[in-house]
Amino acid sequence: MEKLELTTPVDQNLKLAILDAIGEGITIVNRELQIIWVNPAIEKWAGPSEELKGKYCYKAYLKREAPCNDCPSIKVLKTNEVQKARQKAYDKFGNLKYFEYTSTPLVNEKGRTIGVVELATDLTEKIELEYKLKEVKDRLQAILDNIEDGISIIDRTHQILRVNEGILKMFNKRDFSEVIGKKCFAEYYKSEGMCNNCSAQKTFEDGNPYHVTRIWHISDKGRVVLDISTFPIKDRNGEVIQVIEYIKNITDRVKLEDQLLYQERLAGVGELAAGIAHEIRNPLGNIVASAQFCLSKYRLHELARKHLRIILKNAENANGIVKDLLDFAKPSEISYKLGSIGEVIDSACNLVKTRCSKDRVRLTKRISKRLPKILLDEKHLEEAFLNFILNGLDAMSGGGRLTITAYPDSEKNEAVVSFSDTGEGIPAEILSKIFDPFFTTKDKGVGLGLTLTRQIINYHKGKVEIKSEVSKGTEIIVRLPILRDVEGGQHTNLAVSHFP
Repeated sequence: MEKLELTTPVDQNLKLAILDAIGEGITIVNRELQIIWVNPAIEKWAGPSEELKGKYCYKAYLKREAPCNDCPSIKVLKTNEVQKARQKAYDKFGNLKYFEYTSTPLVNEKGRTIGVVELATDLTEKIELEYKLKEVKDRLQAILDNIEDGISIIDRTHQILRVNEGILKMFNKRDFSEVIGKKCFAEYYKSEGMCNNCSAQKTFEDGNPYHVTRIWHISDKGRVVLDISTFPIKDRNGEVIQVIEYIKNITDRVKLEDQLLYQERLAGVGELAAGIAHEIRNPLGNIVASAQFCLSKYRLHELARKHLRIILKNAENANGIVKDLLDFAKPSEISYKLGSIGEVIDSACNLVKTRCSKDRVRLTKRISKRLPKILLDEKHLEEAFLNFILNGLDAMSGGGRLTITAYPDSEKNEAVVSFSDTGEGIPAEILSKIFDPFFTTKDKGVGLGLTLTRQIINYHKGKVEIKSEVSKGTEIIVRLPILRDVEGGQHTNLAVSHFP
């Protein structure tokens, strides 16, 4: 075995002096990986050269009993080519350090590799700083992800650089990769270009925070109202390089505000309706009494009697409208007790069996067996459900399918009842008005049916949602609260029945 020694003539001393002056750590090992020579940079952290010489490098530096896995010096001895690797090492105090090793073959005059020169670049401070930055980054990400509102950072081209979990949930994304690197207007709002009145663009232009409210329509969610605030991220020269978008879904808040305004409007209309109803009821009573008196006391021509009967019939219709007005102004008393939604649905469906058969409508009920009892007024709730069913039937003059589904939503602690038809659907411009008092698209009626129906649901502390698409059908979803001590399970084990 050829012995590796370092001679010390003048030129060799000069080379060693140069190596000593280099700030990087240098170790020369033989083919057995025994240390032959180290420079002062190595001695500073590993100990005096006299203690290191003759020791195996992996034992001296890594406290190992065998060569390192993927050892660059071993690769050099096998390939005679320069190798690089990052490895850990321990200093003389036992502290962990990180190095990048560049291992170069040491060749004799015959061209044979007799050892390896290991150049060790200390990366400890850099890697520790990277770890600290990563910890800060992970901590910041954890904070951002625990914020339910959406947060994203975009650059001047509106490319998304960073988002939190709130953004993924808000825009129905499964993974960060679905949005990072994409344009915010395309990925969030399905737009081909920058949004009108873009607050982020304004922040880029003048460096000031901005705020905008955006109404966004989603096919499966309906109208979504987003409150968007943008804040600048500036470089050392004060130039805006990125913008933070803080997006808050305020749909529920806006719905509550709309509901409060709606209730206030209803209250005013109710007072007016009550006044009109009372003013009309007395003259109608006189008309009916007079017509009945004439029919019973006088022997009249048949044509006159016919017209009197027409008067009575129309007076009866008018009295029905007056009754609706009075019910709207002051609904009849609601009497709550624990009852079955399924039984209410069955009762309402029994009333329309004949019409379903006549109109060629297939009525399907899917009622969960685990649907719990809730506090309800059976008579009024049946009236409300019947109104939804009749409206569905009216929308399917040429036949179709009407599906009623009822199940418990354990997450929201609600009983959900859905009325879905395959009728003509409701145009978007009308959809928001159908529950308004006196609004109707029918030739007959005064437009109080759905208003009174919604009022009944409200008295049950429930909510009504409606989804519709022209030529495809309409779905009305009723959500009613469940008592916690009698709440049921999941939407399973559906009992299905059909008629006709």
